[in-house]
Formats: sequence, C-alpha cells, structure tokens
Amino acid sequence: MASAAVVARTSQNGLEYLVRETGRDEWAVSSKAAARFQNLREATRAALRLPGRFRAFAFPADSIADR
Repeated sequence: MASAAVVARTSQNGLEYLVRETGRDEWAVSSKAAARFQNLREATRAALRLPGRFRAFAFPADSIADR
C-alpha cells in the first residue's frame, strides 16, 4: 500500500522539509508546508536529484509530527 512521503534535510535549526523543487529548491521548517509525494519511491527520487550538499532523505509523511 502506497502512502504519502516527504523529503527532508538536517540543518542547524533541525529538520527542514522540501516545499518546492522547481528551479530553486525551497525549504521550510514546518512539516505542514512540505511537498507531499505519492509514495516513498517518488520522494526518494526527488531527494536523490538534489545537489549533494543538501544530503536530503525521504520518509513517510504519516511518521512526522505536525510542527
């Protein structure tokens, strides 16, 4: 069963979530603003397409606590 997933990265402020991946990537501290992907596979693909300095990762959206 597929579930929604998000892309996140760590920063000095804690986790930041990918909001939009068109042109310049935008990040937000709030998980509510995070872009939702159809499944973990699509979120992983988006994370792997980011520049290496971001070291982003994907995880299921239902595992995050709304901040």
